[in-house]
Amino acid sequence: MDNSFDSFGTLIQIMRDDEDINEKVMAVLRLDSYKRRTILNNWLEQLRIQKAPQNLINALSSLFDDKVAEQVLQFINKHH
Repeated sequence: MDNSFDSFGTLIQIMRDDEDINEKVMAVLRLDSYKRRTILNNWLEQLRIQKAPQNLINALSSLFDDKVAEQVLQFINKHH
């Protein structure tokens, strides 16, 4: 859970700092579980090819977990 918490905090911070990532994450979070994972797979592959920072890749990877994705969405809805 500690790793999930770290990824959660990192993801929220990245979303606050980068509007493009914020929009993409919000779009991904609105998808059902299967579609979310499919889009995440594609996005993460692109980020790896582009040599994106590992903390971004780790944070986005946490969204494969349904519970983490739901917590991020709830947090965003509560704080926006």
